Amino acid sequence: MGDFGVLNVSPVDDVRVKSVREFYKDSTILLTGGTGFIGKVLLEKLLRCFEVKTVFLLIRPKRNKTVDERLDEVFEDVIFDAIKTSPNGGKPLLAKVIPIEVNFQSDVVVSTADYHRLLAAQVEVVFNVMASVKFNEDIETAIDTNVLSSRKLFLLAQQLPHIQTIVHVSTFYSNCHRSHIEERIYEDLPFGGFENILALFRYLTPEEKDRLKPIILGPMPNSYTFSKRCAEVMIQQQFAQLPIAIFRPPIVTSAYREPTPGWVNNFNGPAGMVVPVIRGQVYWCYGADDATVHMVPVDYCVNALLAVGWDNSQRKRKIKTTTREVVPVYNYAFRDNVFRNRDAGALLAIGIDSILGRIFGRYTIHITSSTFMRKLFINWLLLQACVADIFNKLTGKKAKNYETIKRVVALEDSTSYFRCHSWTAENGNVRKLWDRLPADDRQLLPFDVETLDWKDYFKFFVSGVAAALKRQSIARQRMRQQMPSNVGKRV
Repeated sequence: MGDFGVLNVSPVDDVRVKSVREFYKDSTILLTGGTGFIGKVLLEKLLRCFEVKTVFLLIRPKRNKTVDERLDEVFEDVIFDAIKTSPNGGKPLLAKVIPIEVNFQSDVVVSTADYHRLLAAQVEVVFNVMASVKFNEDIETAIDTNVLSSRKLFLLAQQLPHIQTIVHVSTFYSNCHRSHIEERIYEDLPFGGFENILALFRYLTPEEKDRLKPIILGPMPNSYTFSKRCAEVMIQQQFAQLPIAIFRPPIVTSAYREPTPGWVNNFNGPAGMVVPVIRGQVYWCYGADDATVHMVPVDYCVNALLAVGWDNSQRKRKIKTTTREVVPVYNYAFRDNVFRNRDAGALLAIGIDSILGRIFGRYTIHITSSTFMRKLFINWLLLQACVADIFNKLTGKKAKNYETIKRVVALEDSTSYFRCHSWTAENGNVRKLWDRLPADDRQLLPFDVETLDWKDYFKFFVSGVAAALKRQSIARQRMRQQMPSNVGKRV
């Protein structure tokens, strides 16, 4: 099967190795997940920095909106403002993005024959960023979204003769049941693999599936990490002959430098936990005091992802052969310049002080590994929320504190596993990739977390969360104004 160790990159014989900028210039790219957090930043970076020829964006119709309407929503995001200030309002750049309607529930992902021929004739690079990050998803749904949909994409990629590189975005936590994670695919799935699990589920009731879920997950904390683990195995066993690489980022947080410092568009993970801290609602967190925090800014993540695509294209690939190859894996995790849970409160206080001018003590976050104290804190928060809602009702205001705290508690609970454990990881492929990058490409694609100033970053992190809250409030007000009065009151 080959060596599972660090990749030995062999440039194509007698061909000068292109820089990253040269590689992507005039290229045609197929992108999934372009409407999501990482995907938006990737799309913006490609358009702004690389002079790509075309980006085919696979989009599913959603909420009664066409793919063109969904693409328009993507371009409305503030991160595309810099592009819109370019000549002609950025229209020549934005016009490079072609949305294609897809249906991953169908055997034919791209139903239009003309688009299929277009993809076959032009696509050279594929970024698979799509994923469902719902931790509490049932196993069947998680596998359908994170495994089967990706398989259909790679089946499509097999029909694209000009492919030079494919990068599948997995997660650093796809093997979080292990304390040390190597840059390789672990194929030891329970029940002989996800296909056997799905076959078994066809004969079970929903109640029986729920009872079986903890047995299937075993040491894995949720269906998300389990399904991402299954996807990696599927790639190794079924698509190793494609020029495909697996990229494993850890927790991805708001932007550091670009396209907009601090930008974030969701309240999952750390961003969601910061909101109640800013509001003074939460001052505790359940977890291990000395557990290492593995997180990277989204712009660093995208820069590394683009570099991986370039690096993977340089390797000799036996695409049409019966020889089974080892799919290269890039662990985007670092050993140095990391911080621990006990440091998070001080870093967060720096960020909050920078925008609100509050004193440090007001924002100290207490880390506790005691389940008793955790329950005590939760009940105290819920009690405070109830009292606040009663007061709000009496004064004619909206009573929404209890529901807000319930969401915070649910988020805290779903992510507690990752605050209670620490991991070490091999990252030789990422380190060697950084060392191979030409100086100009390092300036274009900074992703070395070991040089990141976390104190400086958290200033942008907190201000970005505050800005996202403001944008959310404005969007809700606009929605109320557009709705009939009897509906708007319920928004």
